[in-house]
Amino acid sequence: MKRFCLTLAACGLLALSGCLHYDAPPDTAQLPPGAFHTNGDQDVAALDAAALGFAHAIIGNPGKAAYAIAALDYLGGELNSSPRWVGMDSLTRLEILDWRKKMRAEVGISATASSQDVVDTMLALSEAYRTNDSASVAHLLASPIFTVPPNQVADRLGNIPYNANLNATTMRADNAIITPSLGS
Repeated sequence: MKRFCLTLAACGLLALSGCLHYDAPPDTAQLPPGAFHTNGDQDVAALDAAALGFAHAIIGNPGKAAYAIAALDYLGGELNSSPRWVGMDSLTRLEILDWRKKMRAEVGISATASSQDVVDTMLALSEAYRTNDSASVAHLLASPIFTVPPNQVADRLGNIPYNANLNATTMRADNAIITPSLGS
């Protein structure tokens, strides 16, 4: 009987250990003030930037692509780690994180690069393109976050095709801030 109780207790502990599985929150960047051209809510501005940025193909405008990618990378972490967004549909939050990974691969950003490095580099690239600062663009395109040569990064940033699934995901996330009661 004692052996049976010990076996039963061991099985119970094994079953409970499955309940204790913990996934660490994804890597999340900290935004500098005004990162998405607002002194207000940076999360909302990032949601708008991603939704608007990926609403169409981004052809011939690598600065716009870098800006949208910075927003997407930031949101992949923020929406899945901040208690503020726990009420947002979990599938949408996970899809944003998945699109962060896919967009990194598409552009040639290392999967292991920190979100902070990606966001900082993409925001700086966006600004350098906007101000036609070719020296800064060249320097930033050579960043160690990239896994492909600078000319390939530039080409990829200048040719982001429209993706209906990415568009739907960013729009769904952005709409969640407008109609939070409908998202639950």
